Amino acid sequence: MKGIFWNIVERDGAVSLLLYGDVGSGCRVDGGCVVAELAELSARYGRIEVHINSRGGEVFEGMAIYNALRTSPADITVYVDGLAASIAGVIALCGKPLYMSRYARLMIHRVSGWASGNADEMRRAADLAESLENDLSAMIADRCGMEPDEVKAAYFDGGEYWFTAQQAVDAGMANGIVDTEGGMPPGDRPTDEEIYNFTNRLMEPINDRDMALLEELKKRPSFADMATEEQVLQHIGSLENQAAKVPDLENRVRELNERVNENERKSREAFLSQAVSEGRITQDVVPYFMSLMEADEKSVREAVGAMPKRGTARVEDYLNTAGPASGTPLAEMSWDEIDRAERLAELKNSHPDLYRKKFNEKFGK
Repeated sequence: MKGIFWNIVERDGAVSLLLYGDVGSGCRVDGGCVVAELAELSARYGRIEVHINSRGGEVFEGMAIYNALRTSPADITVYVDGLAASIAGVIALCGKPLYMSRYARLMIHRVSGWASGNADEMRRAADLAESLENDLSAMIADRCGMEPDEVKAAYFDGGEYWFTAQQAVDAGMANGIVDTEGGMPPGDRPTDEEIYNFTNRLMEPINDRDMALLEELKKRPSFADMATEEQVLQHIGSLENQAAKVPDLENRVRELNERVNENERKSREAFLSQAVSEGRITQDVVPYFMSLMEADEKSVREAVGAMPKRGTARVEDYLNTAGPASGTPLAEMSWDEIDRAERLAELKNSHPDLYRKKFNEKFGK
């Protein structure tokens, strides 16, 4: 592996993947990094040991790790060395053989988090939490031979459910118990925090591995000036923050487009409503003109604007006043032109006032 990953220990032809620390983007157990590490190891090794000591963290990051472990083609065995709590406990129950240190603990509970905003936003956050709990219930039930509803009733009632190694075996969560190398944790009855810290000290990642990763990252232009792990993590966090803005910007653009479309629709409706009030068109043809305006709004506006204002105007009246060839309205045609078009009868019957005007122009009063 040439030291490019943080959480891997290779010795005597065997390999261990350490999920030590909080689960989350930019944390020690980063979902993206762990999935990449696991894919690399699966291509190089037929058998992989996964060691867990984590208080949990982000649910979605943990789900990514859970799915990667579950679908890996390698022969994977999971060990809880100290603590597997919250989403880390769900990761441990990924369906692979699970063994716990005699002094280890496993804990599961309801999804927790925080939300801010208006009432609708808070409800959406609550709905998301409940949806995630349904998924986690199914994941845990698959391991324990229970139904998802039974898991929710037993473990997702608002409390925290802690299992010793023996209790996890009895509940069908773990396959067995192993002794922790390196001596007994402090005290006869160690606390969960003591177990977590004790196991972290047993398998603390080697410093030169971290330095090798730092040197590898510094080959990338954006990391070139980074001198410490903290600077690297801060820069990664900054990049993630920038990436997180993309969906919000896309949503904002979509909202603005929807507003523009709505404003355009209202503008068209107002224009056609005005045309109806002026007698240029009738109300029954408004939907037809609305559809035309979606294709060529400018031309429709010009055409409707050219229609005469009348108290009892109809679209048919306007269309019937056009000459058959030139498209010139009858009002702009001479008596002789109308006569040659054989439309004098139509002029007299449909437009008596215009007929008298054209007659007087031709023959005088």
